[in-house]
Amino acid sequence: MDCQRAEAHLRLLADEELRRPAWPRRIRWAAELLIAIGALDDEVADRIVADFERALLARQAFPTPAGRAARLQRGSAGVRFWPAVPVASLPPGSGPVPGRVVRLGQVIPLRAEPGGEVYLLSYAQTEPGHQLSLYVRPTRQVVDPVGSEAGILEKFTATDDRGIRYQMMVSNLGGGADGWTLLLEPSPPHDPQWLDLITAPGQPAIRVDLDPPARPPYDATVTAAPVTASPGDHVLHAVAARLLAGDDPSGFPLRQSAPRPGRPLAPGAEGWRDVIAALQAADALSRLSPVPGQFAALCGRLHLTGHGITAPPAPDLPEPWLSMLAHDRRGQPGTAPVADGGAAAAAALPDLDGITLAILGLHNCLGRTVVHMHASGPLNHVSYSPAELYYWPVTWIRDSSGRWHATRTLGRGGSAGGTALRVEVVPPLSRATTGIEVITTGRSAEARARLPLHWE
Repeated sequence: MDCQRAEAHLRLLADEELRRPAWPRRIRWAAELLIAIGALDDEVADRIVADFERALLARQAFPTPAGRAARLQRGSAGVRFWPAVPVASLPPGSGPVPGRVVRLGQVIPLRAEPGGEVYLLSYAQTEPGHQLSLYVRPTRQVVDPVGSEAGILEKFTATDDRGIRYQMMVSNLGGGADGWTLLLEPSPPHDPQWLDLITAPGQPAIRVDLDPPARPPYDATVTAAPVTASPGDHVLHAVAARLLAGDDPSGFPLRQSAPRPGRPLAPGAEGWRDVIAALQAADALSRLSPVPGQFAALCGRLHLTGHGITAPPAPDLPEPWLSMLAHDRRGQPGTAPVADGGAAAAAALPDLDGITLAILGLHNCLGRTVVHMHASGPLNHVSYSPAELYYWPVTWIRDSSGRWHATRTLGRGGSAGGTALRVEVVPPLSRATTGIEVITTGRSAEARARLPLHWE
């Protein structure tokens, strides 16, 4: 990284913005991204942005040169960025990882109101504790499904193979249509081989095998390989995935040039031109990279304007982008309609630059597919933009028919020791899908998990 060029570019960007103040957030966002990729020290960026904001306030409050000079002499409180985490300080595999991840796929009848079934997706031993991932399929609708289901699940008790008794603590991750995470309380002092689960007082126990025999048709296959993409390429690919999933991942909302179902209108901004220029100035993005042109072409295909990118739109786009765009044209694809149901799946991915992900099952509910995941490692707590775009891996899913799906985070909860995640698959998976390949790409490595699916 060329830190001096990055600093000079950020100062130039601040000077340009003072001459045409339209979206001051650009300077702060560009500075935060340069800090995240290690191209700029946070104290240097703090001084540049503080100087810019003082000058901007002076111009707004004191339009005359004498008034601006007096305002600048009084100074301002300045700004503080989130502390950057040096990439070099994170050895591969550091931090807590799931000790055990077990695919379950067991349906348990729910006899208490409102009735129905509980589908156990997986069991995992994580840093916050031993947990069950599941979703509830009630017999009838209730006024408050989240509160009603949470009250039912809190009554669950279990006894393990050593006779230790546990209560269930409901994780605060939304629940309802997004599924549930139950933590065993207290945390088991050993690795249980099975649990006798009781869903309500007076009900019979149901054995849940936590050490099932190998089942080759449903075993996951995980591989890993290095990648050569630059930090700038990685950031732009992350933004493209978010846009295709329906998210706006930055402070630079894009404007639609034509109506498009499901995408809200937003004011335009030229922030992405500035970000790309900053990445190039820091040698984090090659000027020969095709990704800016691909990003511009994608915005054109999505009818999004206001990005300000000067690179000509590229004629060739990555395969996942093309697949998503094809889906966007033809509407809901698939050989079968999206229907409620669960598919047990479990896999622990290798460490990807300070974040280790575990896949803990997936289910369909209310027309969308939700993947249960858990993140651990030194950077699992990074959840603010734009650092999240750089530190977190980009996850794509390819289904058994060859169609690609983007992902976006619905919710997260936990602590520095681990983060539970609910991730939506866009577009949703059909129950005709017999397997998926999860491709998760970090800054320096990529992991692939092949997961056969059996829907219940």
